[in-house]
Amino acid sequence: MISKINKSLKASVAVAITAGSFATAAAAEDFRMLASWDSSYPIVPKVADVFAEMVSEASGGESTIAMTGPEAVPPFEQLQPVAAGVFDMLFTSGAYHSNEIAVGMVTDAIQADPAARRDSGAWDAVDAAYQEIGLKLIALPTLPNGYNVFLRDPIGESCDFAGLKIRGSATYTSLIQSLGGQPVVLPPAEIYSALEKGVVDGAAWPVIGALDYGWYEVAKYFLRPAFGTATYMILMNLDTWNGLDEAEQALLLEQGEALEVSSIDTLADVAAAEQTALEENGMEATEMCGDAAATMEHDWAEGVWALGIEKGGATVEALKATVDDAGINF
Repeated sequence: MISKINKSLKASVAVAITAGSFATAAAAEDFRMLASWDSSYPIVPKVADVFAEMVSEASGGESTIAMTGPEAVPPFEQLQPVAAGVFDMLFTSGAYHSNEIAVGMVTDAIQADPAARRDSGAWDAVDAAYQEIGLKLIALPTLPNGYNVFLRDPIGESCDFAGLKIRGSATYTSLIQSLGGQPVVLPPAEIYSALEKGVVDGAAWPVIGALDYGWYEVAKYFLRPAFGTATYMILMNLDTWNGLDEAEQALLLEQGEALEVSSIDTLADVAAAEQTALEENGMEATEMCGDAAATMEHDWAEGVWALGIEKGGATVEALKATVDDAGINF
């Protein structure tokens, strides 16, 4: 269980929020958001920065969200300081803190349909689980067809990763192992060097990111088909959330829901443009072959759910049942 620190140690400072869509004037806040990536990763300007702009506009310019990147806190260690109140908000991936809570990780195995995620009750179930550890869910912006593997060499006739070391967070472990590879956990900042030196033979990552990280210089292939969804999370410290009035809370949730809808097309366009740019820089697709080509996405999703249930027990099992009933599993 994530510990709490005294509120006197909180780093957020109050300012004024006024939401034009609400009749009640809200007392305002400055929010400090910790992000798992720096601004060179396109997800930050296309999602986190956009959300900050949306909140500012909706509040008539009164509210602010100041961004702090992984230079302050390493990506895999960020959940605790936000739950403790050192930061007000967190922009991250559920896979980065799967050892603390498994629910966020399995959102990658839910289809990229914002309305269905909410209507089915899946969104509320994720929210409830995070509230148990002192965090409030604000949004789940999602990249459809979200993941792939960047490789130094093309897929061979064996149609698998036999003998290969593949960088991947917990989300990818079952897929890498099912294809005969060895998973290696590395933070994003170390991937370039590891590929360059041959410490790893490939890196599992969302379909967005390789361009700005320059991985095309050290890995010449990207695996197709892509699979799953890359679901990002905007979370808020629960004490901060509970300290907001109803107008402030409604404003944040309204903008979070709007972000979920807009990010589907925005991020798909970014991914398509990035693939074109990677090809212009000498990368090319290497196609998964054999039986794995047809079953890879389903097998990946089932592996994510199995790991989530192993880590999160009945909570994740209940979420999977909700997703299965709604028909939004892979």
